[in-house]
Amino acid sequence: MAAFSLIASPALAGDLFVRDGDSFVLNGQEIRLWGIDAPEYHQYCFQDEKSVPCGKYARQRLENLMKGEAVSCERINTDRYKRMVARCSVRGEDLGRLMVGSGFAFDYTRYSRGAYSAEQKTAKNERRGLWSMDFEFPWIYKRRK
Repeated sequence: MAAFSLIASPALAGDLFVRDGDSFVLNGQEIRLWGIDAPEYHQYCFQDEKSVPCGKYARQRLENLMKGEAVSCERINTDRYKRMVARCSVRGEDLGRLMVGSGFAFDYTRYSRGAYSAEQKTAKNERRGLWSMDFEFPWIYKRRK
């Protein structure tokens, strides 16, 4: 595993593009956050019987966490789409942990083996983010599409 650092600062804002709640392009490098799954950008959920763009909400949450911050990543592997799969952090905090803890991504136990299960349990119990909505897990949504 190789550790490296990338900077996402206001001066480099054009070099950061967040695709959705679990993937982004930084300085030309496609990165998929390890161990989590977030709604697809075009995925919708229901809140108070209204359709809401929860995929866009997840994307916005990740973008807010990263904007103007130094991003450090540790490469885990490469996925079938040739993206780097990595554990990344800002201010010393794991982005996957922050996303799951805020309720805008899920512990993807198929890969994480429960690394973020405590954060997910707390987010669910406190009805944070997606847990305050009716949603379809992203891996089920993708399988259906």
